[in-house]
Amino acid sequence: MDFSGWICAPNGAIPEVARERGCEFDGLSFHWFPKERFEDEDNLALIQDFQNDGPWHRYIDREGKIEIPPDNKVLKAAWLTRREHIIHRKYALRQTHLWITKGWDPPFNYSHTLHCTGYLVDTIMENPPPDLNDITTHVSPWPAHWPIRLEGGDW
Repeated sequence: MDFSGWICAPNGAIPEVARERGCEFDGLSFHWFPKERFEDEDNLALIQDFQNDGPWHRYIDREGKIEIPPDNKVLKAAWLTRREHIIHRKYALRQTHLWITKGWDPPFNYSHTLHCTGYLVDTIMENPPPDLNDITTHVSPWPAHWPIRLEGGDW
């Protein structure tokens, strides 16, 4: 597996050129991904869930005066609302896990996962829930009955 964060075409690629390379643009990640991965039904459902959590407005300027049209696929950079940045984390982590379970190279590299998880925890800790230190969750290993290796190497 390639964990480098390789993408099908570079950000800012002309859509016709990217599609000639067999790529489709993913508005969740702002990346061009291989068409067969992008069009996978589970991936499309995940992207649709992200879109349903919108609407998302992206901007050229930090002040939010110049909105980027939603169909713009030639993005090299954009300003987002904090809400979108937080919701993106949820779906980026899900997409990464989904792709790995399908045996595909992940759509993001590990530093992006570190960024996502750190950002989510930092956001929670800025305004922690009142029950943060209460005992609220019961956990157990999953699966509950993992095969145990017998002496001698037999299962």
